[in-house]
Amino acid sequence: MPGELDAADTALMIQVLERLLNDDTFLDDEIKKEIKQYDNDGNLKIDRSEFQMMLNSYLGTISEEESSELFDDIDKDRSGFIEISELKRVLRNQIMLELDRLKLENGM
Repeated sequence: MPGELDAADTALMIQVLERLLNDDTFLDDEIKKEIKQYDNDGNLKIDRSEFQMMLNSYLGTISEEESSELFDDIDKDRSGFIEISELKRVLRNQIMLELDRLKLENGM
C-alpha cells in the first residue's frame, strides 16, 4: 500500500526515534531552531501570539480558542511562555507514542 513502511524503513524509523529520545543535545538544538523562527523578541520563549503564528504555519489557520487551549496545555508552569523544556517534554511524549505504535504494529 502506498505510504506504508517496509521492515527496513520501520527499523530505521525506530532507530531514529530512539536516538532522538536519547540525545538531549540534538533535541534541544532542533527545538531552539524552531523557536528562533517565531521568537520575535529573542528570549527563546514563545508567547501566545508567537505560538499562534507557529501553529498557523504548521497547521494552517487555527482558531485563537484552539491555540489558547494548546498553549495552556504546554505551558505547565503558567509563566505565559512556552519554554524549551516544555516543548521538549511534549516532543519527547510524541516521539515515545510514535515509537510505541511502530513497535506494537511490527510485533516488537
